[in-house]
Amino acid sequence: MNPEIPSEDLPSGAGSLADSVGFDSLGDQLGSEVESAVKGALAAGSVFAVGDDPLMIFHKTLEASICNIEGDKRGELFQRFLRDGPYEEEGEIPTELCGRRLTMAETAAAIGFIYSFMVNSFKGAVTELLAAAACQRLMQDPRVASTLPVAARLYVGDAVMVRCQSGKGVLKGADLHVLVMENAGPEGRSVIVTGVAEVKSGRKSSGAMSGQIEKHLRRARQGLRVAGVGFPSGRVGVGQPPEGRVLRITVQPSDWPLPRTLRFETVEGKRRLMLDPPTPPLNDNQFTPLGGDRWHISLRWSKEAIAAAAYEMTFWYMEKVGERIYTRKDGEPDPKPKDWEEMDAAEAGRNAVKMMLYYAIRPYAIKDKEGTLSKQEARVMQRAIALYNTYGFGYALGMNFRNKDGRREMLWPQDLDEIATSGRNKDGCRIT
Repeated sequence: MNPEIPSEDLPSGAGSLADSVGFDSLGDQLGSEVESAVKGALAAGSVFAVGDDPLMIFHKTLEASICNIEGDKRGELFQRFLRDGPYEEEGEIPTELCGRRLTMAETAAAIGFIYSFMVNSFKGAVTELLAAAACQRLMQDPRVASTLPVAARLYVGDAVMVRCQSGKGVLKGADLHVLVMENAGPEGRSVIVTGVAEVKSGRKSSGAMSGQIEKHLRRARQGLRVAGVGFPSGRVGVGQPPEGRVLRITVQPSDWPLPRTLRFETVEGKRRLMLDPPTPPLNDNQFTPLGGDRWHISLRWSKEAIAAAAYEMTFWYMEKVGERIYTRKDGEPDPKPKDWEEMDAAEAGRNAVKMMLYYAIRPYAIKDKEGTLSKQEARVMQRAIALYNTYGFGYALGMNFRNKDGRREMLWPQDLDEIATSGRNKDGCRIT
């Protein structure tokens, strides 16, 4: 089991972590297209919160995701999950380990945090960067450009913040804004909101997204902070005069699936699992007019492809947390378990992630065999299995390995041998 290390010794340098990776951390092809998207948006005049260097923008976007994760009230519970973990044996937690191992309720909360909040933070970050270039492209479309003021510019993410209704703080507004800065009048400069975009990395109905846009427009009237400059409510206009037209854009990834094909090849004398790379369609982002000033953009990259990259980012982040746990400090013994002595700190960190997920699944699997697993517990178990499989074998295989009843099962190397030969394992499980 993991050594007990105070939470204050765990990594919290979100900036240094984000700065340690490049666009290729998203995969060669997706990373290249995200980089091109940021460069294209900048070249067309888009305004980001952190300047005009594409790599810095990428790093700051990742840093914001990490800060969201670490700032959530469940962040400490997540660190405990990696540091202490669930109880590794069957039965109740012994009295002497109470408070030093996670209960089933705490484990369920940690699993939910990883599965939804952490993954969604990275998914949202990647999707927003792709959306910036797509929205900029839409603004240049003659059908849209003719309806916008010449001075309209696209502002991405935290370049625009909404003033709180009470107090001096600011809140996140729409994912992207189209703004026109007006010359100073008697009371100073003013800003007009001529468009907003709502970006979702997963499934969301058009009605829900449209409702979110209207909420953003109402909140914008409270006042904005644009590129660090404050605009009180009296100096914020919504809609182009005289008609009050506002460009309303919804953006989502497309729906094509990742390849499920697998094969084994011998590379440098070692047998390796080989997966086909993502194959996005040849066509570009799709722009669909919805009537009036409403548009929907379907990105070239799909929900599954972006989700796969996000899961890799969460695994990387958890590895870094685990790596710090297992790094020997001067004058102190090696914190790694004895049977991990030959692993370096990074390997130990990766192993710890999967080990804790394995321990998390065990009590649910026991209850499942006994027939005492509740619906809520079954949901937690399915999420834990999805994480365990995905971190071991990638998103396309790990998330979609299911039994004849459609439930996820734990995936093992021998299953892949059987699936590669016949399409399913001896128990009838397959990659859906």
